[in-house]
Amino acid sequence: MAFWPPPPAPVYTLQTMTPFLKGLHLTLDAWRPGRDAEGWREKSLDSLVLGPDGIALAEASPGHPQLVTAVPRLRTDLAALAELMESKTPPKHFVRSKRISLVIYGFGDALGAGFGSTFAVGKDLWFRHGVWGRDTEGHSSNYRELRNLVEALEASVESKEFRDSEVFMFTDNSTAEGAFWKGNTPSPHLFELVVRLHKLEMTGDIRIHVIHVSGSRMIRQGTDALSRGCSSEGVMTGMSMLGFVPLNETAPERNPLVVDWVRDWTENPSIKPLEAMGWFFEGHGIQGGGANAIGMWQPEESAQEWFLWAPPPAAADVALEELTTSRHKRTCKNHVFVCPRLMTYRWRRKLNKLADVVFEIPAGSTPFWPLHMHEPLVVGILLRFVSFSPWQLRRHPRVLELGGTLSRLWKTESGRGRIVLRELLLLPGMLERV
Repeated sequence: MAFWPPPPAPVYTLQTMTPFLKGLHLTLDAWRPGRDAEGWREKSLDSLVLGPDGIALAEASPGHPQLVTAVPRLRTDLAALAELMESKTPPKHFVRSKRISLVIYGFGDALGAGFGSTFAVGKDLWFRHGVWGRDTEGHSSNYRELRNLVEALEASVESKEFRDSEVFMFTDNSTAEGAFWKGNTPSPHLFELVVRLHKLEMTGDIRIHVIHVSGSRMIRQGTDALSRGCSSEGVMTGMSMLGFVPLNETAPERNPLVVDWVRDWTENPSIKPLEAMGWFFEGHGIQGGGANAIGMWQPEESAQEWFLWAPPPAAADVALEELTTSRHKRTCKNHVFVCPRLMTYRWRRKLNKLADVVFEIPAGSTPFWPLHMHEPLVVGILLRFVSFSPWQLRRHPRVLELGGTLSRLWKTESGRGRIVLRELLLLPGMLERV
């Protein structure tokens, strides 16, 4: 059967443009109570109107104005969108590359005068280094970090070797990573660089990932020394670039002692990391199944109370999607999530919303996560639901207190970690007995 006129084709927002729509959303909601001059929600609870159940009523205001005042960010966002959409023909969105180029980026800012970057393209190693000119005088180190990233990519994209590829850029500057993925920064100079980077994605037929790594990894990899003019360290001596990019390695694969540590404070000697396929079945509390009385397949619920999720950083977002589903299907189960702090722009916000407690264990603070791991280990704990309102304990005062203690003690008193963790795990049962 044919329909006339045909239905309109679906319209999608290009991912490159998404960060620059925030100014529009902030402008539309700036009239609501509890918003600051920039349109953001006030962090102080004193500025919010709370209902009897403790839920903020600011977003449910009955009246609304006919006109709203534009927030300051709207101007820069519109300028960025105008530049991204200056082409007369709609640009093609780069979804999947035919090949992947692994790229390592680094900048040593100890001297504040040099820059360097290294690229692994197939079996070849490209590198670029030099000293800054007078045009960078008066600019911050964040500006030089991001500018080095942008100019290194722009210079590389001019070569056909980088066309139709997926590029992973690693930097030891968290501001550069945050500015790229959020699409916003209070500095106009940094904002200009962010727009150039997103425009490069649209015009250069590449897909860019900006990933923050620790400074110690950058030193070990050799790009930090290259920015100082030294070309005899790390990958510059022939070491493999892939050895410094553990995006596919789980925490237990990097150090099996992580599993022993989890078994110790959960007092569950049989717990083991879920395999990738186990995220979709075993992680949901299912251990097989069979036909019921009417011949329909019925899953059998697992008697296991604790599950250990240890995905690699590159797949942590997929694991968390399944963990979210499992959380709602089997509310009586407890979960532990462990992952090195890499590619957090894909999964960290989701973990913070889902877990009752999230904390980091710095590299070198414990035997199971030694110094050569470089980045901290991110740990999330999801306790079972309790039998009274509000059912979840993530906002319970005692959980918040213990979570804050866990975030602090690894830097000073890592030996107390087990005591605090045991108290946290016993808390649901203690509250139900009150």
